[in-house]
Amino acid sequence: MTASGIPRECRRLAEVDFPIAEVSRHAAREKSIRHGHPSTLHLWWARRPLASSRAVLLALLLPDPCDEHCPEEFKRRAREFLSPVRQPPKTDVELRKALLWFIGSFANWDMAAHKTYLQVGRNLVRAAHGGDDPPLVVDPFAGGGSIPLEALRLGCDAFASDLNPVACLILKVMLEDIPRHGPGLADELRRVGGEIKAAAQQELADLYPPDPDGATPIAYLWARTVRCEAPNCGAEIPLMRSFWLCRKPKRKWALRPTVVRRTASTGHSTGGPGSAKATQSPEPRAQSPEPRAQSRVRDLRAAC
Repeated sequence: MTASGIPRECRRLAEVDFPIAEVSRHAAREKSIRHGHPSTLHLWWARRPLASSRAVLLALLLPDPCDEHCPEEFKRRAREFLSPVRQPPKTDVELRKALLWFIGSFANWDMAAHKTYLQVGRNLVRAAHGGDDPPLVVDPFAGGGSIPLEALRLGCDAFASDLNPVACLILKVMLEDIPRHGPGLADELRRVGGEIKAAAQQELADLYPPDPDGATPIAYLWARTVRCEAPNCGAEIPLMRSFWLCRKPKRKWALRPTVVRRTASTGHSTGGPGSAKATQSPEPRAQSPEPRAQSRVRDLRAAC
């Protein structure tokens, strides 16, 4: 027998069967969940769904009760621990089906924090591995932390690391700071964040002066410019691929360039459906009907 309590010859449950259809359905639904989900803590590329991570871990941590090397003590305790959520199975085949059913049901996000399901999952892992030391789950490329988080949920010890320092920060906050400090950490972060925001607004106020209508800009768009070489022009032409700001079906906004020949400058106004707001108020002589500028740039030369 191994130190974990499961004989080396015994196959794990994931090696013989897995409720992939049920787990996939819960994993797909999880993408639309925002409130309380760890994905709202910080965006991360290729974040693994918690549903599939939890289900796969549980299927790998439990032995197959139909295997001839599966300990009888695990079978007895597994039947006992499953009784709060379903009718206790009698045969080994029924026990395997019950474990697969529980894995698929526990993958549901609504059951992730359910006290009964949490206790059943942790008891099954404890029954499989025995002893006072819980099994250790190691993820050297943890990324967003789905696997170590679900390992902790199942009562295991977890070791997580990553080469990316952003991932390490996410892991530290999610796996160490939040469990250690609880909801009070969120209140403290809001307080400190408010102080930083107030200090930043005071320090950067002169760089973001309010518009004449009282609106405060939140960002600036900049572009390199070249002088128009057309006769009697010399206006500065911004080198921009497109003047669109937003192209959503019901929220189309774009910059409309206007060339002021008298001052040899280029002004812009923002236009949308049924409204327009000027960001600069020169006297326009020509205005483009489309968001894209009507100008030509060839061999580092430009002409209106």
